[in-house]
Amino acid sequence: MKLCLKYRINPTEEQEGCLDKLGFYATKLYNTDNYMRREQWDKTGKIPNWYEQKKLLRENHWYKLLPSQTAQAVIKNLQDNYVSWFVLRKTDNDANPPMFRRKDKPSPLTFYQQFSIVNGRITIIMSRKFRTENGINEISFDVGVWRDIKGVPKMCNIIRQGNKWMAHIVYEVPERKLKKYPNTMGVDLGIINLITTADTHGNTKTYSGRQALSIQHYFNKEIAKVQGKSMKQQKKKRTKSTSRMHRHKSRQINQLIHTATKRTIDDAIKHKVGTIVIGDIKNIRKDKHWRKKDSQKLHSWSFAKLTSQLTYKAMLAGIRVVKVGERDTSKTCSVCGVIKKSNRKHRGLYRCKCGNQMNADINGARNILKKYLRESKDSRSIGSVAEPLIWRCSNVVPS
Repeated sequence: MKLCLKYRINPTEEQEGCLDKLGFYATKLYNTDNYMRREQWDKTGKIPNWYEQKKLLRENHWYKLLPSQTAQAVIKNLQDNYVSWFVLRKTDNDANPPMFRRKDKPSPLTFYQQFSIVNGRITIIMSRKFRTENGINEISFDVGVWRDIKGVPKMCNIIRQGNKWMAHIVYEVPERKLKKYPNTMGVDLGIINLITTADTHGNTKTYSGRQALSIQHYFNKEIAKVQGKSMKQQKKKRTKSTSRMHRHKSRQINQLIHTATKRTIDDAIKHKVGTIVIGDIKNIRKDKHWRKKDSQKLHSWSFAKLTSQLTYKAMLAGIRVVKVGERDTSKTCSVCGVIKKSNRKHRGLYRCKCGNQMNADINGARNILKKYLRESKDSRSIGSVAEPLIWRCSNVVPS
């Protein structure tokens, strides 16, 4: 399996200039490739594949200034963006093709064989054309705090975040042996309740998402104030101040997601859960025409990040992760099986005529679990629901 660790690097002024140049070259290559693909799309209605574009751009000036595999990664990244666009067009006719990148924004730099790590120091190798034009063969960086890991470094992604440079190192680590625990846990992802779990022994828990909503509300309000002043002064909408607040908001929400997912896996280990079943919320944003406030909450939420963090942390713990469709799980009674939308009452309450009355998200998590057990032909029943525990994050506050 692969695991990514983030390190902050400390380039010198000269090295930072080189990284800015490489990022600029990558942006120019990306836009050149995008222009060629759009031309082909207008003429033929088809987009050239990654292999064809790689051959066409091999003699391009920007391509040669980058290490070969870095240049190929830029082209592959655009290819992936077009594939995503084609998939999205099947469900959204208004989906836009990949846009051109801003010229003043350096692109991420991906290195495969052209980097090495020795004694906690990262070294990247320059291309032949870059060496000729700039007289620099390689760049070696100091790293703030190095974290050792038992794995082989396979890829290095260097990204500029504001005034900082970050290196994302992808390691190939040994597969963890799956634990043969008997229990299964269903996971329902949401907004008010970030994560809701229910296992085959009847243990239930909700991880509140209200703290994340408070963080979003606070920063969105502060950003709107700054943008309003900028518009009055006829300045650009995105300023250093708003960019800084966006980063603060992102870091705080990421910390909350990290904490909640870690607690979820810790609970799974505690209750001897061998399989975690996550509700597949693919296309959850599609065709949702709710009130403006609810839509803002939904569209600004990172369900993919929640799923990916739960998945990789479960894999590290030796727990299997599977996905099942969430169709009708919020409307179905987890006790009698009746499907009725009106059973979901206000404030997250689910009430059925059979006498079942419980938190709607816990009801959904139980339905996800039952759906998996039916599909896997597992005859186990789900224990009666214990008094649900509620977890609220206290180590993240808007600032």
